[in-house]
Amino acid sequence: MFQKPYNYYTMEIKNRHIYITTNIQCNLRCIYCYEDKSGNEVFDMDKAKKRLTQDLSQPSDDIVYINLHGGEPFLVFDKIKELCEWSWNQNFPTSHIFFATTNGTKVHGRIKQWLFENRHRFICGLSLDGTKEMHDMNRSNSFDQIDIAFFLKTWPSQGAKMTISPKSIVSLAEGVIYLHSIGFDNFDANLAYMVDWDKPDYLRIFYREMMKLSSFYKEHPNLRKCSLFERNFGILNQEDAKTRRWCGAGNEMEVYDIEGARYPCHLFFENVCGKEKSLLCHEIDFTNPEVYIQGECRTCPIYPICPTCYGANYIERGHIGLRDMNFCRMEKIRTLVIAKYQYDEIMNSNDDTDKLSAEELNKRLNTLDGIEKIMPALEEYQNMLKELL
Repeated sequence: MFQKPYNYYTMEIKNRHIYITTNIQCNLRCIYCYEDKSGNEVFDMDKAKKRLTQDLSQPSDDIVYINLHGGEPFLVFDKIKELCEWSWNQNFPTSHIFFATTNGTKVHGRIKQWLFENRHRFICGLSLDGTKEMHDMNRSNSFDQIDIAFFLKTWPSQGAKMTISPKSIVSLAEGVIYLHSIGFDNFDANLAYMVDWDKPDYLRIFYREMMKLSSFYKEHPNLRKCSLFERNFGILNQEDAKTRRWCGAGNEMEVYDIEGARYPCHLFFENVCGKEKSLLCHEIDFTNPEVYIQGECRTCPIYPICPTCYGANYIERGHIGLRDMNFCRMEKIRTLVIAKYQYDEIMNSNDDTDKLSAEELNKRLNTLDGIEKIMPALEEYQNMLKELL
């Protein structure tokens, strides 16, 4: 999955995203990878320059993030360097920052030097799947090839991307705690999409690991939670909750394949979903909110806060709104654990409410209201757990 630059979440100014596929090839064979990365194709420089000229020539208050997507992007470092330095010399009126998610194995020597010199205008997100044992299990024994300290020093606010596979889920909490321990304050952690989670043991293991994280964060309340342990229950109080989307696929992102053709997101590329589905995806009406919610999800009380991947849904079940029901049960467990954690955290707080900012007080009240809205569902999830355990 795409990793977003940290600034995407924090900057008040609006920003836009353009995704350019730089290459298809990758030097790793991660066990959860869903892309065909055997090709040697590389992006067309002239097409990329023309596209950026069109997008960056008109003055705008937006910041444009140009996401360079592979394969492993730094296998074609010289072409990336040429494109970036060309754009920086054009004096475009629209501010832009380049971003790439990398496995880190090629970020050494002159690549590392160039990135450090341009760290204010080129951000890297590192894929790091937890401890060395977890990472090596998932990602081709590549842990020792990564200069982790370089990423922490160069982009201290960016964090990492930790993907949890069926093999590494037994160490989920250990992996999260490890990333915190080495200095990652902000990072994404998510269960791998498009792999087989259809075993009851995974649910029991997931609950155990989420409870370990709950205990860990209670002991370290000032740590920023990893994304896996975040839930914005306040969303449940919003009138448009049922029509919220999880990403800009189809109408907000501009994603281009290796040939320069535009797609809803990179999961709709031919090398990901196959030629037939790749062609048919252009017939999907992404402006229709009904296409995003199908089946059991229509009546689910936690639907507005339950994440999904529209591309994965399309590939596996032929419809962007049909979700993996194995994730459904895991998301119920996740919701139950985090709801209890956040409720206890607010109710047991020793903060003087008179000294809280209006924003913080409103956030806490919103959270409690949202949790109360789904209380019957939480009791149902608790009963589900009793049967599992």
